[in-house]
Amino acid sequence: MSDAPVPPSLVRLATSLNQYTCGSIDSANKLTFSKSSIPPSLVRLATSLNQYTCGSIDSANKLTFSKSFSSAGMHHPSTASLLRALDAGRVDLATSLTSGDARGSKANALRYLPLIRRLLMSCEVQPDTAVLDERLSFMWRGALEGDGPGGERGKVRSSQALMYEVTMAVASAAVASAALGCEASQRGDFVEATKSFKEAADIMNHLHSEHLPQWVSLGSTSASSDLPIECTAGGCKAYESIFRAHAQQMAVAKALEGATVNYSLSAKLCAGVKEQVEDFVRVLRSEGAVHYCRLPASYLKYVAFQTALQDSLSLYFVSRASWSKGQYGLALAQLYSARSLLSVRASVTSPGIPEDVESSRSALNVLLPDLNSLRSHCDALAASWKRDVDTVYFDKIPETFPASSRPKGVKMVKVDRWAHADPGDLEPAPLSVKAPDPPPAGGGGGGGGG
Repeated sequence: MSDAPVPPSLVRLATSLNQYTCGSIDSANKLTFSKSSIPPSLVRLATSLNQYTCGSIDSANKLTFSKSFSSAGMHHPSTASLLRALDAGRVDLATSLTSGDARGSKANALRYLPLIRRLLMSCEVQPDTAVLDERLSFMWRGALEGDGPGGERGKVRSSQALMYEVTMAVASAAVASAALGCEASQRGDFVEATKSFKEAADIMNHLHSEHLPQWVSLGSTSASSDLPIECTAGGCKAYESIFRAHAQQMAVAKALEGATVNYSLSAKLCAGVKEQVEDFVRVLRSEGAVHYCRLPASYLKYVAFQTALQDSLSLYFVSRASWSKGQYGLALAQLYSARSLLSVRASVTSPGIPEDVESSRSALNVLLPDLNSLRSHCDALAASWKRDVDTVYFDKIPETFPASSRPKGVKMVKVDRWAHADPGDLEPAPLSVKAPDPPPAGGGGGGGGG
């Protein structure tokens, strides 16, 4: 056979192709793949706080240690110096508490604390010579109750026990730390806010686990119902829990600042906040029911708001995590549940946001614009996901989802022993009743007659 040349036409036919063109996506803007960012309103709500303010010392100028211990201590130079320092320190603390200066109140409480601890120890080791010229009556208005005028502050409660004065000084440092946490949160300094709330929790832990049991062991005769909530073990245990919750709220905000959000971790953190707020209510109802009834009504509404909000946020974040894992139907069911918790509750025993949020007379009303913004965000995200599920993924949306798909709470803020828990190397100040001066020589007496 001869090798005939291959005609060009054959080559062209063998390599002939159909011209392919790209297709198109219709209504591209209507289809999303979970790229919605975290709205600022969510961050603001996640970090919403009750504004803590310090208590106060009532009639501070009417009590002076130097007068009360005049006979027992003012003739000892070291004791006289301690008593004068106590008088000045108490006035400084009272002034800063009354002015609402949280930083100054904390500093003055910490300066006053070793002084009053030293006097307490002096009286404990020298009970027979700790004689008073004037009765001591320590009068304090607690920071956390609301049975006083206006329903936002506690009544003035008094005790003659030095341990009461020590306790309220320690509690003042705790509430001042919480107030500083609120200030840092308002500045957006969530790291500093976390530290302040953690210290407040550490102090409350010290009160209920170390200090107050010691007061009981010394034979306290004061009924807990006659004292502010800061002087009860159950009250301090409860506030340790809610201050830890506040610290974790700040940690959630910090986690949401990054370019990428760990949805699973955020869901667990919010669930942990909710559990700690619930612990606050449970402990106080079981171990301090009298004081629970004294809490300001506005604070109880805030607690109810946080319980519903943090439950909703945990479901919101877990729904985002489920969507990113390709569990589209489950994610939508979880998002629906999260959105339902943002609605106003049907009754005080129903899940949802307290109805007070819609009242202009309520402190919660200031949160309503952000709450409505978050509701709108959830509604828009749910509508977007529903279109994707119906037209792209064809995943079944369950009517209910198993408990195992709900986030388990994580409590990342650990309580440490308070740095000022130990009184340090204190030496008792000498106390003794000064002996009367001898009569002048040759002053008297009858003699014999003559």
